[in-house]
Amino acid sequence: MSEELEQPSAFADVLRGAIERSRLSLTQIHNRLREHGNPVSMATLSYWRSGERRPEGAASLSAVDDLERILGMPAGALTDRIVQPLRMGPLNAPRVPFDEERERRETEETFAALGAAPQVSIRDLSTHMTVTVGADGAIDRTVYRCIVQVTEGVVAELPLIDIDEEATDATLQIVDVVGGRLDREYRHPGGRLSGIVIAFDEPAAAGETVLFEFAEVYPPGYPRRRTAWHATARASKETVISVHFPPGGEPDWCEEYVEVDGDETTRPAAMRGLVAHAMRHGFGPGVLGLRWGRLD
Repeated sequence: MSEELEQPSAFADVLRGAIERSRLSLTQIHNRLREHGNPVSMATLSYWRSGERRPEGAASLSAVDDLERILGMPAGALTDRIVQPLRMGPLNAPRVPFDEERERRETEETFAALGAAPQVSIRDLSTHMTVTVGADGAIDRTVYRCIVQVTEGVVAELPLIDIDEEATDATLQIVDVVGGRLDREYRHPGGRLSGIVIAFDEPAAAGETVLFEFAEVYPPGYPRRRTAWHATARASKETVISVHFPPGGEPDWCEEYVEVDGDETTRPAAMRGLVAHAMRHGFGPGVLGLRWGRLD
């Protein structure tokens, strides 16, 4: 995760100054990083501050990016000073983020049917979901914009899973794919779970990033959804969900929810005008979502 240096680096100088200005202790910084899904030991933070070691590897890069936010620094203030090439180190193994036994089992069965597996060599840098709600209060369309980074080897595709609240024979339509193509899709016979595989336009090697986009369209007969969520199998640097309601179609209530290790927490959603949103840095594994409804 780190490499020893003979002399203090510019990175250490800037980090040390930022910590002093923030008036945060290393213990407080350590705790905040851990809460954000970027665990760094107290010893490692001390080494970074003194310049005895420098951040190295995918996990360290994520932590440094988070440090900039915790210390109130401009983006790149620390990461731009990591002048040595970063080796993409191993990440924590991905974990199926669903807690019900049926969901976990059918997720594994869907991966098998697709001839794919949760990618152990990819880290989720950014996922933005833009959800358009129809006049009936249910989702009409969801656009995903994702950036992932390969941490080792070469990766040419990415499997994705979707779970419905109720069983259906209808299938979501995947359209407007950018940066890749829809290569395979499968609907589990249980009726609630489906999966797709996005093949990238070009394979990506360790250290490289891939940006891809696609949209989900809900066909006639598909259960109408009033919830939008994103599940991640490991910590993601940034997750943003925005839900856009039509004029006159504002919900009576809208809440944000988080599911981690079988526990769910909720709070009123951040809503401005006709748009509700949820955002997390370093979230996962788990589920982040928004749901809404009317009282009548």
